[in-house]
Amino acid sequence: MNKKGAFADLFLFMIFAVIIVFICGVFIFLGGKAQTEIQDKLGGLDVGGGENATAIIENTMGAVNQSYHALYWISVMLIVGMIISIFIGSYLVTTKPVFFIPYLFIVIIAVIVSVGISNAYEMVISEPLLASTFAGFVGANFIMLKLPLWISVIGIVGGIIMFSRMGSKDNQLYGGDGVYQ
Repeated sequence: MNKKGAFADLFLFMIFAVIIVFICGVFIFLGGKAQTEIQDKLGGLDVGGGENATAIIENTMGAVNQSYHALYWISVMLIVGMIISIFIGSYLVTTKPVFFIPYLFIVIIAVIVSVGISNAYEMVISEPLLASTFAGFVGANFIMLKLPLWISVIGIVGGIIMFSRMGSKDNQLYGGDGVYQ
């Protein structure tokens, strides 16, 4: 409850969003590559007992890769959860009006940084080797390719929540000094 600032939340959001999407993309990409390679090398083997290696590979690696496809929507849910946590954190922050100007500068800097991150993300997903993997990240691609707009909206709405709440309920309930009367 004694949180004094939420100024770094936008930067943490950008960093974690990129990391989440890239890690999910790596899992999906490597899972598909591993299954293809194993299938190419061991697919024709007869392992005895009436089964061949193709069926075993499909039952094991195929199931793993099928579960990795849930990462397409899990990544979006994690990003949306981070956005909601920024709004909740902004509500819980008690701050003074003097911090509005530094917060505004931090939002502007975050928007400028997000332009570079969004452009770098676009370059990564347009690589021919990775394009098919990242094509399934519809929601995450929408957020990451329009990251400057998202950072602007999240920063402005978070600031409105943070600075419109200052001094409202605490001063009425606790007499302004934080002690219940």
